[in-house]
Amino acid sequence: MASTTDDFDDIDTDASREPVEAPQLCAMISIDGVVTSVPLPARGDFTIGRGSTCDLVVQHASVSRHHATLRMSPLEIMDAGSRNGTRVRGVLLGLRVATAIEVGEAVQIGEAAILIQPATLAGVELASELPPPPDSIARMLDMECARSARSRSPFAYVRLETREPRADMIGLLRAILRTSDAVGSEGQGSYQVLLLDTNDEQAALALSRMTQLLGQHGISAKLGVARYPRDGVTAEQLTAHAWEQLDRTPGDTPSEMDAVRELIAQISTGDVSVLITGETGVGKELCAEMVHRLSARASRPFVKLNCSAIVETLIESELFGHERGAFTGATHSRAGLMETGDGGTVFLDEIGELPLGVQSKLLRVLEERVVRRVGATTGKTLDVRFICATNRDLADEVDAGRFRRDLYYRINGVTLSIPPLRERVPEIAGLARAFARRTRAVVLGPEVVTALEQHTWPGNIRELKNTIERAVLLSSGGSVRPSHLAIESSGRVRRSDVSITAPVDRISSDRISFSEIEASPPNRRTLDSQTLATAVADLERQRIVEVLNQCGGNQTRAARMLGISRNTLLARLDAYGFPRPRKP
Repeated sequence: MASTTDDFDDIDTDASREPVEAPQLCAMISIDGVVTSVPLPARGDFTIGRGSTCDLVVQHASVSRHHATLRMSPLEIMDAGSRNGTRVRGVLLGLRVATAIEVGEAVQIGEAAILIQPATLAGVELASELPPPPDSIARMLDMECARSARSRSPFAYVRLETREPRADMIGLLRAILRTSDAVGSEGQGSYQVLLLDTNDEQAALALSRMTQLLGQHGISAKLGVARYPRDGVTAEQLTAHAWEQLDRTPGDTPSEMDAVRELIAQISTGDVSVLITGETGVGKELCAEMVHRLSARASRPFVKLNCSAIVETLIESELFGHERGAFTGATHSRAGLMETGDGGTVFLDEIGELPLGVQSKLLRVLEERVVRRVGATTGKTLDVRFICATNRDLADEVDAGRFRRDLYYRINGVTLSIPPLRERVPEIAGLARAFARRTRAVVLGPEVVTALEQHTWPGNIRELKNTIERAVLLSSGGSVRPSHLAIESSGRVRRSDVSITAPVDRISSDRISFSEIEASPPNRRTLDSQTLATAVADLERQRIVEVLNQCGGNQTRAARMLGISRNTLLARLDAYGFPRPRKP
């Protein structure tokens, strides 16, 4: 059998290997707040660019495929005809003009900065590795999810926790990672790694060698890995799964979602129709996208339609399209979602909400694979896979006469049942941490996690996300406490000892004094008669007023203190009837 190699095969982790002479210099690459390093040879030419054939690969849109060439002796840099240019000391270099640089000097390659400096340990200046801020890795994870959705490139996200952190930890990890990979720190003993363009086998090999290398340095670490798209297709999914893996021990019983992910991997290999069932907010749409991203249709469109969000008179036009003049207002022809998704996957959410008349036409499309626009006399052949989702029991809907029996059998090729969040308790802590870090880097203590795990979550993941975002807002930049969650373990409304303020009428003046609003008389209703939503809204409103007072009405500063975006703050101001202050 022929042997195969990959990007990780040249990593030697044998503790008994003979030491090799360290290279004299290394290159530190900084881009978008993420710092990586690579050892440089003692002599010869070293190509830099985005292309995979370059000696130093810098994955960024501003970098050309072959951007520049670094000559080691004497130390010189030449631009290779790049689109965005190469700069030394702020001066744009001419095409293929060798320019001398000194050790310790930075070169700008597109939007990337490359610092040439001495290497002192295994070819890498470990002490100088500056970990990027956590939000840089979070942004990279978001961008990588979007890029992989287009390119079908798998990758892995790794969380590493150790009780024996070292100052050179980032450098140790960088020593076995590729230049294209990213590593960052979230605080003492907590690290994140992005293994780009890495399949499942390569990810497993990289994890094994990371563990082995750290063990050689006397460091015991726990690793949690999440793979795109097998374990998730969004940053929150991947982050939560990696957190969950950290808490597991070898031999643990697979979770219910492990079984769901395994079934998704199996059904993604075919074209049979899929029916996804589950309560509202359990993540049915994300599971549908996972099926699509794992399938052979991943490079083709993934088209989504919420059948309950469109008025009945427009559903047929949205699904099948229409010809010009087919009805009043149809001034031009328009392709429907079926045609738009040709070659890919069509996801129909809340399929149980479709009117019976549209159900019969959808059944014909499913059987004949031909779609005819409204007002057209001929049809068009389609090649699509259908995935449908519902929070209803369609069998009961069939018995009640609200759903066609033949359509039910046609869409129910494989049923994928998503369990509610209350049956997925091990996932709650990871999901909560993922949602919290999307808003602001905060710590959820054990008492907060316990309160979250004891709640019944009737709104499932959607409710959890809203609860965490609200708790981070109410924490005012400090640690989140159980009182910020506004929930009880039983799911009942939690009594609060905060004062309740009355709604404020809109004020017509251009300027507003938020201290006047804060001093408005309290509402006479008792907390016992309030709903949870009302109590939390009043508490949130009061906190916004307090912070705006502290910031003198400056909305940008107030949003930063509250840990939310300025647009979110403006939406809250509108919701509570506050006029927006205008600049004089």
